[in-house]
Amino acid sequence: MFVRRLTCLALLLSPMVLAQEGKKGLQLDFLASYYDQDGEHSPVTGGIGTEELQSTSPVFVIKYQTQSGWGLSANIGADNITSASIDAMDDNVSSASEVDNRGFGAFSATRTMAGQDWTFNLGFSREYDYTSINGGFGWSKSFNQNNSTVSAVVHHYSDTIDLYDIDGINQGEDDRTTTDFSLNFSQVLSAKTVGSVELFISNQSGFLSSPFQEVILDSGVHVAERLPDSRSRTALRFSLNHAFSKKVILRSYYRLYDDDFGVQAHSVELEPNFLLPFGKKTWLYPIFRYHTQTASDYYGVPGTFTASDAYYTADNDISEFDSIKYGLGMSFALNGRYFDRVDVRTSYYDRDDGLNAFSVSFGLGWSF
Repeated sequence: MFVRRLTCLALLLSPMVLAQEGKKGLQLDFLASYYDQDGEHSPVTGGIGTEELQSTSPVFVIKYQTQSGWGLSANIGADNITSASIDAMDDNVSSASEVDNRGFGAFSATRTMAGQDWTFNLGFSREYDYTSINGGFGWSKSFNQNNSTVSAVVHHYSDTIDLYDIDGINQGEDDRTTTDFSLNFSQVLSAKTVGSVELFISNQSGFLSSPFQEVILDSGVHVAERLPDSRSRTALRFSLNHAFSKKVILRSYYRLYDDDFGVQAHSVELEPNFLLPFGKKTWLYPIFRYHTQTASDYYGVPGTFTASDAYYTADNDISEFDSIKYGLGMSFALNGRYFDRVDVRTSYYDRDDGLNAFSVSFGLGWSF
C-alpha cells in the first residue's frame, strides 16, 4: 500500500513508448527505475517518524499489431520497496517486514471499427496486504479532417485489503472499489500547436483508511487513522504543446484538482524538448513541475484530535504543502536493426514539509 507515493514507471517513460505506437509488428520495451525518499512525518508512526523509503521497479511493455487490425499490449512488472515505515508496523525492528514486494500486470486490446477506436483493459496488482483487480474500456473518434479528437475512458478497480492494525496484527480484511472516468477533447490549433482539455472524475467507496497508520490524540494515545467510507475526486487538465521549430517543442499542462475530503490543488508542468545536433534523433528535455494544495478536513498534526472526533489522519500526503519537481531526460533513436531506442530520466522532488525524493529511470526498446 506504500506504492501510492511512487511514480508509475510506465507513465514516467511514456514518451519513449508512445513514440512507437505508429509502428507495425512487435515492440518490446524494458523499463526500470530507482526511487529514494526521506522525510520526518510518517503516518505509520503518527506523523512524527521517518519516511525513508527506497524502491526499484522493473517493467516489461509488449506491443503487437496483428494483421487483422487488433493492437495488443501488456505491461508486466514489480516493485521492491524497502521502508522504515513498513518495518515500524510491528515491534520486531529487525524483521523482514521492512521489505515489501508488489507484482502487477495490465493488458489491453485496441481495434478501429467504423472510424472509431475501442480499447479494452484488464489488470491486477498484488502485495502482501493488498489485492486489486481492475478493468475498463476506452473510446475515441477523430473528425474535422482528423484535427479534432474526442475520447472517453472508464476504469473500475475492486480491491481487497488485509487489515493489519497499528500493532501489526491482522484483523481480517475489507473491500474498496474505485471507478474512474475521463473525457478528453484535443484540437489542432495551428500547424505548430495542439491543445487539449480533460475532465477526470473518480468515486471511491468501502474501506478508505490505512489501518496501520497512526494518529496521536491530544491525550497522547495512539489510535489507527479513521476516514470516511466514500470519496469523490474531480480534476480538470489543460494541455498545450507548441513547436517553436523542428528542433524545439514545448509540452505543458495545468491541472486543477478538488475532492470532498477538502483537498484542493493546482499543478503546472513544463517540459521543453530540444533536438540535439547529433545522432539519428536525440532529444534533451528538462522537466519542471510545481504543485500546491490545501489540507484535508481530516488531517492534523500530532495532538490535534480528540477521541470524540469522527475522522482523523496524520498522513501528510493530504496536508497543506507546496512542492517542486525538476529533472532532465534524454531519448535516443538508434540505427540498430532491432534495438532502436533508449530513454534516460532523472528527477528531484522537494516538498516544503521536509519530504524529498530522488529518482532515476531508463528504458530500452526493440522493434521486430
